[in-house]
Amino acid sequence: MSVFIAVLRAVNVGGTGKLPMKELKAACEAAGLRQVSTYIASGNLVFAHDGAADQAQAIIAAILRDQFGLTKNHTIIRTPDALARALEANPFPDAAAERPAGLMLQFLEATPPDGAAEALAKWTGPERLHLSGDHLYVDYVAGAGTSKLTPAFLERALKVAGTARNWNTSRKLLEMANSSAQT
Repeated sequence: MSVFIAVLRAVNVGGTGKLPMKELKAACEAAGLRQVSTYIASGNLVFAHDGAADQAQAIIAAILRDQFGLTKNHTIIRTPDALARALEANPFPDAAAERPAGLMLQFLEATPPDGAAEALAKWTGPERLHLSGDHLYVDYVAGAGTSKLTPAFLERALKVAGTARNWNTSRKLLEMANSSAQT
């Protein structure tokens, strides 16, 4: 049995994708996922599963669609090792130390095609961006709440969907996954 982390896009954000975490947890357990834990209400799951990551992703996507009517949400899966490597590769350690709530780790559904880094380089805002494989690091130097950097710009530039979690949440998900792996 393997432990996985799922981050769900567009859940309980801005009045869309309403999804009670208690109900999501129960639905995942009923579908055969084990040791299911949620973290805050933005669609974060840690669970164990006998199958592969793509099977777990399909299970959760089907739950969102069939039981909750959420069809525009993306389910992105990471292993604890993959998340640990992403956290270790942080190109902005100063932001992680000084303002972890303003440093975002964007989980991408796939590695963006060639040219994505160049498209991101066109961004002229105060934010610092760094693309590494299937993760994008965004340092919201002046704060995320006032930023003009939109998810639409990122998706157009990357040509792949993603969902972001701040540094604190990303670290907490890894902590939960490692704890789950030990039980």
